[in-house]
Amino acid sequence: MKLVLLNMFILIVLISCNQTSEKNPEDDPALVDIKSALVKEVKGFYFVGMKQKIPSIYYYEFESDEVSIVKSNKNEKIYELELAPDGNTFFYLTYKNLNKKIATPEIKGIKIFRYEPAVNKSEITNSLQPAIQLYSYWMDNDRFRVVAVSFDEVVASYINKNTLTFNYFGKLLSDENELFDLVKNGYPVIETPALLTTSPMKRFEVISKNDTLFIRNYYDRSDNNLRLLKNDLVRISWADDLQNVVMMFKLKSEDKTDVSHKIVVYNLLKKKIVKSFEAKGIKNYLLLGDYLIYDLKPSQNYEINIFKLSSLQNIKTISLKDGCALKSLPIR
Repeated sequence: MKLVLLNMFILIVLISCNQTSEKNPEDDPALVDIKSALVKEVKGFYFVGMKQKIPSIYYYEFESDEVSIVKSNKNEKIYELELAPDGNTFFYLTYKNLNKKIATPEIKGIKIFRYEPAVNKSEITNSLQPAIQLYSYWMDNDRFRVVAVSFDEVVASYINKNTLTFNYFGKLLSDENELFDLVKNGYPVIETPALLTTSPMKRFEVISKNDTLFIRNYYDRSDNNLRLLKNDLVRISWADDLQNVVMMFKLKSEDKTDVSHKIVVYNLLKKKIVKSFEAKGIKNYLLLGDYLIYDLKPSQNYEINIFKLSSLQNIKTISLKDGCALKSLPIR
């Protein structure tokens, strides 16, 4: 009898401990964060579009619902535009022409500019030698990087990789050169910015288990399965509303010249994906305030869609005669 009573007592204690360890969803501190979240007011954004077959910089203003030209120069055609994470400035790369007379085409006349929207002014930061590969990205909120890969002038089997890093205001922080022996080292791997796996308030984190992605809530220690693969994940952005996280995944395609992506919007409180985009030709996106802006290629030319997080609705599609995109257009 004593043994039975002891077992019952232990069972009651275990049940009581389990009940007290359960977290009340209404006490989640993330709810307080969301109520006080400041969503940035966005007046517009910059993008790349064709003007008389010249890659140029355009601006879309939300209030007037108008598109205007910012920069167009046939001797400084836009190669890439990279808007700062805060949306307040951007760098852009230009080129003069593409040398197609050699086996691997070279991008010639490369220049790096920083644009200050507040004063409507561009400043050149550097000029580069012809490159067979050129790309740029923001390393974080304060540092911008440009990578140019070129043939070595002495040894045919060598490749030069020139990496330039700038601060937010365009000051050159470092200029590094690496030499790659194609036979021994192979071609240099394309750099990508680090994934922002943890939310701004440290309440949530994107984690992986056996290559499958989960969203972890540090309040109740729950892990919600996204049913998406870690190896396909290329970018994570946490929204100003502290309630949504946007993730981009690469899609497998036989056509390597037209790589496409999938974008998902995950609601951290609802613990589920509330919207996904898998349209043809998605390349890039911007997350600015309440707007998720992404480019796609539904037909022959690229266009830009504007999606509002608060209403989960597409509110605008921007299209130009010869195409437009957030970062770059194919060199023709």
